[in-house]
Amino acid sequence: MQQENIRCIPVWSGWVRLTHWLIAFGVLFQIVSAWAIQHGNVDYAFWRDWHMISGQLLLISVVGRIILLFLLPGSGHWRALLPDKAQWDGLLQMVRFYLSFGKFPLPNWFAHNPFWRQLYPLLWLVLIAACATGLVYNAPYTLAGLSMHSLHGNLAVLISGFVILHVLAAFLHDLKGKGAAISGMINGLRYFHVAVAHKPPPETPFKGSTPPVYVSVDSIKRNTP
Repeated sequence: MQQENIRCIPVWSGWVRLTHWLIAFGVLFQIVSAWAIQHGNVDYAFWRDWHMISGQLLLISVVGRIILLFLLPGSGHWRALLPDKAQWDGLLQMVRFYLSFGKFPLPNWFAHNPFWRQLYPLLWLVLIAACATGLVYNAPYTLAGLSMHSLHGNLAVLISGFVILHVLAAFLHDLKGKGAAISGMINGLRYFHVAVAHKPPPETPFKGSTPPVYVSVDSIKRNTP
């Protein structure tokens, strides 16, 4: 007989969540302010100045997130981004899930999504490059035949596309899954549903009541790709 147990497990540290939301709101403000700058019916100087200030704060947040990779244990460490065999299997399942528009079963994972975990380091590099080109936006430099403002704009398009896909995916994960992916990045906790073998309770000392079943965190990690 199988019994499903639900455990609420701390996954994300406060520092990881803080830098995540600083980066998220920083990118969102950069997109909004860049849109405002390109329209003549707004206060150009106001939005330009705050776009530059927000970009510098965003750069600090990204660098801080990278530094945390070498300071935090567990899911906050850089090793947590290295895929193993189970994660590669989970990646293939995620691809099937996306291509089927959520009809294929959503795989389980402990911390980083097996599909997006490969993209996070690339996103951080793109964000750093976008911030750097923004600092020299009007400089007469070129890279690969592109001026700094052209390169900055192209990087901004990549970042905007990532944000749209990432937000849609996060809502889809919460809609189809049981792990509380969105709230987990707010309170640091995720839910894990684990099926364990349940034996009938002895007649004594429980006297007809069902004894409690305890599931260790290690068993949860072993049962999630």
